[in-house]
Parts: sequence; C-alpha cells; structure tokens
Amino acid sequence: MRKYLGFGLLLCVILIATLSGNHNSSVFAAATDANTDVQAIKNGKVVYYKGVNSLLYDELNEGVTFTKKVKDYNTKKWVELDSVTIVKINASKNIYFSKVAAAEKYIKTYKKKNNVTLKKVKLKTIKANAKVKYKKEAPSIVLKASTTKPTNKDVTVNVAVTDNKKVSLKKWAIGVEPANKFSTAGTELTDNSFTVSENGTYTVYALDNNGNKRTKSIKISNIDKTNPTISLSPSTTNATNENVTVTASIIDNVKVVSKKWASGDQTATYFTKNGTKFTSNTFNIKTNGTYTVFAKDSAGNTLVHTITISNINKTAPTITLSIPESDVTAVSKKIQVSTTDDNGIQDQKWAYGNKGVEYFVDKGSRIAPLQNANQKDKIITLKNGVYTVYAEDKLGNKAVKTITVDKISGFSEITQTGVHCEVCRMDLYNTDPNKVYTAKAIDQEGYTHYFCRIGCMYHQQHANGIAFTNKYVRDYGATAPRLNNWIAVENAVTVKYRADETAKGIMGWKLFHFTDLSSAANYLGVSKENVVAEKLENISEYAKTNNKGMDYQYEVDKAAQ
Repeated sequence: MRKYLGFGLLLCVILIATLSGNHNSSVFAAATDANTDVQAIKNGKVVYYKGVNSLLYDELNEGVTFTKKVKDYNTKKWVELDSVTIVKINASKNIYFSKVAAAEKYIKTYKKKNNVTLKKVKLKTIKANAKVKYKKEAPSIVLKASTTKPTNKDVTVNVAVTDNKKVSLKKWAIGVEPANKFSTAGTELTDNSFTVSENGTYTVYALDNNGNKRTKSIKISNIDKTNPTISLSPSTTNATNENVTVTASIIDNVKVVSKKWASGDQTATYFTKNGTKFTSNTFNIKTNGTYTVFAKDSAGNTLVHTITISNINKTAPTITLSIPESDVTAVSKKIQVSTTDDNGIQDQKWAYGNKGVEYFVDKGSRIAPLQNANQKDKIITLKNGVYTVYAEDKLGNKAVKTITVDKISGFSEITQTGVHCEVCRMDLYNTDPNKVYTAKAIDQEGYTHYFCRIGCMYHQQHANGIAFTNKYVRDYGATAPRLNNWIAVENAVTVKYRADETAKGIMGWKLFHFTDLSSAANYLGVSKENVVAEKLENISEYAKTNNKGMDYQYEVDKAAQ
C-alpha cells in the first residue's frame, strides 16, 4: 500500500510541473526531499531537480532567478547554493558542504578509502556549462527595427526565430518580461513582425517543441510625434525707422533640420518649396506685416507660427515750400516752409544750392523754432538760385526738397539805399550806403554774411547753428568811403553811450565799434569819459535770448569781403 501511495504522489508532482509550463525533460520532480538534494522556489512552490545543472538550465529557460538551495551532506539541512562548497563525485553526482573544512575532510577520507582524488567544482563553472547547453537548445531570436532614425511614424520590429527543433509559439509584449510570464500574457505573432506606435522596451518570446524557451528585448526610442515649439519676439515694439530683428526660439525633442520664414500667414505646406532659410536664431524684417516661421525636426514633425510687425515707419517727412512774392522784389524773397510727419519733426535745416540728405549731417543752417503759432517757418533769401530744405523726424527719417528763387533784383553794399532786417525788425531807408551793414561773418564754406547790427550776427550763429570762422564789425572811426573798414571782432573796441545820454550816430544805435577808445570819443564828439566799453560776450548772450524765431539768409558772395 505504501509503495502505491509513493508512486501516486510522484505522478501528481510530475503533473503539476507539466501544467506549470515546465516542459524540459531535465527537471526531476520527487514527492519528498528524501529523493533529491537540489531544490528551488518556483512560482511560489518548491520544485526539486535531479541536479544543479538542471536547476540552472531551467532558471535560464524561464528567464527568472530562483531561490536555490542544496542539502548539506553532513547535516542534511537545506542551505543556500551560493554559500556551499561543491564536490564532484562523478559525471552526474555532486555533494555539498556548508563548511569548507568538512569538504576537505571528505575528499581526504574518500581518497584514503578508495584511492581516488575527488575535485571541488566552482558554481560559476556549473553556471557556464548550463548557459552553453541553453544556448544550444533554446530558440535564437534576432530583433531589428525598421528604422533607428528619428521618425514621426510607427516602427515595425522584424522578428527572426531559429531553433534546432520546431518553434511552436511566438509572442510579444510591452516591457521587459521573463519567459514564464508569456504563459498567460503577450500577443501571439502570426507573422515575423509587429508594429509599435510609442517608444519603450518590447520583449519577444519563443517556445520550441521540447519546451525550451527564450526571450529577447529591444528598445525603441526614435519615435517622435511631438511638434516643435516656436516662440517669436521682435527686437523692439517701439516705433522705429530701422529694420526689426525677429528672434525665433525653436525647441524640439530631436534635432531641428529646417527653419524658414516668409511674409504673410502661411501653412506648413507652403514651405515645401518656398520660404527663406535662416541658420541663426534671427532674421530681419524691413516692412510692416504678418510673417510666418516654419520649423521641421528630424522626425518629420512640422509647425508654423506667425508674428505681426506694425512699428516700422520709414516714411520721410513731407516738405512743402512756397514763395508768396511772385513779382520782382528788391533785396530779398521769403521761402515759406511747412513740414509734416506722423512722428513729429525734430530738426529742420536749409542750404543754398541743390543738396542731398548727407550734406546736412554736419552742414546747413538750422531753421529756428517759431516765435508764435501764427507765424510760418520761413527763410529770407537775398539772392536768386536753388535752395534746399531738409527735415528729419523723431525716428530719424530724413527728406530734402528744393525750390528755385528768382526775381530778386541785384544790389551791392555801395548802391543799396535801404534794407529790411527781419531779425532787427527795423527798416533802414536812405541811409549812408557805406554804413548799412554793421557786421559781417564768413562761414566754414567761404560764404560772406552781412548784418545790420552785431546782435543779428550772433543771433544767426546761435539760432541757426552756423559756424562762423571769422567775424567782423564796421570801424566807425575810419574815413569815408567805408568800403573795407572792417575790424576783426577780437580786435574791436565796442562802446556805447551812457543810458542817460542821447544817442548819436548812425540810426541812433547805441553800439559802435572802433580800433580804440580815443577813436570812439573822437567820432562821437564826446570825451572819453562819456563812452564805455561793452563786452562782446554780453552781446552774444543777449542774442541768444532775443529776436528768436526768425531765420535770415544774409549770403552775398562766395569771396571774402
């Protein structure tokens, strides 16, 4: 009866091992631990093997690591396989010792008794032999992705399985899975490939007719279905007459292989054959409008993003010139100037002759601001010819316009009997022609300017920004005719009556210029004590704060007088 009971238990254990998917013939199952000295915890149950080789092979075949124990030869207790000394008895039999000294004693006693020397065998040697056997018997799996380059499409994994027996089952699953998991999990392969749409690790399982199994994993990391991100920012949002630089910040999971921009609101398809490539992170915009930036990554994902630029203003000021007096006039004509610009005018100049914008960078006479809202800007011209007016707005846009002045009757210092001075606001009629002009100056271009009084000369210099290289005043002490009786300003003695005395002399002006104080007293018919010297700096300062708003063209000829 006991014999039949033991045989029945043996059949039950074998059946359990078979149902658990363990088809390898090397597994030896026994009813009790009395029949074997090798065991493993497999799927939560104790399974016995006929030898360590079989256990290690089955561990490789299942793709998992078991808890492995062997029975100590002396104590008959179960101990961890990794901690014992293994002694090889014959080709199919090993015994195990938990203590090295016990193993050495057994080897020595066995040799003395049987005259045969036993060998100790290392566990790593046994493991290596198991791997060799597994490599020969288990199926071979080779996995290859359809592409390893970045792609925004699904990737196909091609599967090649070979075996010395017939392969009975092939499956695949997401993640790294051991062979024993595929008894209830995984997707069966009906052909030699499967397709994945996301990055990750995928495992393929193969089983042959002898119950040998193998798994192989492949990592897919080149699928990218995320579009690039584009951020656009202009170099300035303030009004400007310069080009606007647009900075394009493009971020992507993989390499960006194409960057383009184009005017207008465009689609990604437009950039297949169109658009302007840019290699840096910026490009320049010359005119207002909507602009589109396109980006494409190495996986083929594309994106477009637009930006609207509306702060570029390169429109030059509008200059309108007119001459109210159409008839022939003596001495001068007025040029009335009107300039308009959306951004406001910051500078106006004029010059005699046909001049370009570049001329006015450091030349030209500045048109002074208006005295009051009822006046128009104007230039007083004293000779016929072409005049150029220049205007610059607050953004730096510049324009010039010319007008031709004619019908001014000629005059000279000798024959002129009167002149109307817009700066001095007085008329000089029927005066001594030799005394009409009190001051003159020569500018950086060699033009000579005549003035009815020295204050007008300083006013012209400060209000209109003319650089005079030489300044002169009339010497009232010289004898007539006074054609060239000029004194350099720095050498002149300028005098005036005391405020409580009646002015004498030309037009009753209070300022007179001489070579010395005695000449002044002699000319005025008074004693030296009745005249005082006036500092020219005071005249200069006075001119800065008086007679503002007028611009007078005093040029007579090119040669110095």
